[in-house]
Amino acid sequence: MKRRDFIQKSLLVTSALAAAHCGIQTTEKTRVVILGFDGANWPTIDPLIKKGKLPFLKQLKEDSAWAYFKTCKPTKSNVVWSSIASGKNMMKHGIMDFAFLRKSGIKVPYSKSERMAPMIWQILDEYRRRSMVLNWWVSHPPDPINGVMISDYFRLVFRRKPDKINEFEESIHPASYFRLFRKMVERNNYRAILKQTGLADFPALFYEKYPGGNIKRTVTLKNYPGFVQQDDLIERASWYLYNKEKFDFFATYFRLPDIAQHSVTHLMDRQFKKKLISAFETNTVTQSMIDEAVLQVSDILESVYRHMEKIIKDYITHERNRNTTFLIMSDHGFTFYPGGYNHYGLPDEYPAPDGILMVHGPGVKRGRIEKASIFDIAPTILYLLNHPVGQDMDGRPLKEIFQFQRQVKYKRYTLKKDPSQRRNRAYDEETLRELESLGYISSEK
Repeated sequence: MKRRDFIQKSLLVTSALAAAHCGIQTTEKTRVVILGFDGANWPTIDPLIKKGKLPFLKQLKEDSAWAYFKTCKPTKSNVVWSSIASGKNMMKHGIMDFAFLRKSGIKVPYSKSERMAPMIWQILDEYRRRSMVLNWWVSHPPDPINGVMISDYFRLVFRRKPDKINEFEESIHPASYFRLFRKMVERNNYRAILKQTGLADFPALFYEKYPGGNIKRTVTLKNYPGFVQQDDLIERASWYLYNKEKFDFFATYFRLPDIAQHSVTHLMDRQFKKKLISAFETNTVTQSMIDEAVLQVSDILESVYRHMEKIIKDYITHERNRNTTFLIMSDHGFTFYPGGYNHYGLPDEYPAPDGILMVHGPGVKRGRIEKASIFDIAPTILYLLNHPVGQDMDGRPLKEIFQFQRQVKYKRYTLKKDPSQRRNRAYDEETLRELESLGYISSEK
């Protein structure tokens, strides 16, 4: 059997029954699945596809509706993922940066306490839809939804000593699931993960490139093993819930493509890197130099994207995927600019770098989506599940990518605040430490 035929046969698991969305009634409910990969971008994925390194992703892109996914400034993950889940800009959802200063002068991270708009899982809760939500930014304490929610606090469990792990029980709803996922923490080992996944050991590559170098000066590389452990934990928890639980909506988030790209310039060819920096300083940089830099980044990221491809393939080819629509996305890309390679803190003349979007499932048309933004995801999910779109959402349902058409209804959704909700000091401290370990904020008070 030819490779293309084999891949297409696998993809038919989810491509069948398009008629279910075209007027034919079925007893099965439509399900929506988000697979989120922070920082993934077409400029570094496409060269690997062209080289034949990502065959499944190549075929999936061809069989899906896909887009250069428009994002916003400030292009910071907690801001953007909040917009994806709410369909609103930061002035409406309330998450405007990684951290802020309170009136007392104490720095605290933005948390769920600052949310001013309902997230998509809270809206779906009004319709008694069952949701599984894992590792979403700014999601602690977890919302008491009809389903299971693992907040972004849970991934920080590796920063505590084993005898303190039980303090993370409140990071999961219902709390009864904590014991199950605690076992996954206890058998999480960096070296074993690398062997199992094929992920490159970025710190080891750094020492190969810079013998005698000081990795402590590059915060993302220094902390890279911990981030690999975090993603592996979320990957196993996600796969467990996907296989064991019934749901209408499923959303899980992985961060490694972003972490890897915050480290990648330290692994580039040293002579070329010096040449590129000099060209930026003297304003002599050329497009061919930028293209070469992106190709070097793409090659370094190969193991990260191959692992991302495997995760996607496992979900897409799962036998339970009848009537399931997948939205595979990232929140932003990366850009070379005079200050380095990044997605935020860019000069005003540099646009926010696009992320990726692929929509795959029954009744989805193939081909490029001309206009798709982070604000369109929540409205599209509501449209897919035949619920009203939020009146004050900044996005629109991507109706043009579906073979079926239905009337768009509108409704105003409001956030139902929990009056007993207070800031969690432990969450604030751990989150600040993690943001500092990424270089997102300074350690200055």
